[in-house]
Amino acid sequence: MIICSCNVISDTAIRNIVTAADITFGSPAQVYDCLGCTVQCGLCSRSVKRILDERQGDTAAAAVWPVQAEPAPCAMMSAA
Repeated sequence: MIICSCNVISDTAIRNIVTAADITFGSPAQVYDCLGCTVQCGLCSRSVKRILDERQGDTAAAAVWPVQAEPAPCAMMSAA
């Protein structure tokens, strides 16, 4: 499902980058940075934040993610 219409980013792409990175994202803007784009209108920020919260174990949905982790173009990941 498309989460961000401005950048055409799916929930799967967001989950993949959050899962593949060896860092903890503090904000949706950091996720977008790793995906090589920026937040445009901001309507997707809540959805991205919810995915981040799931990843941190704040909801049971984190256990059922379909993970296809592939390296993504992210400066934070390449520094590791």
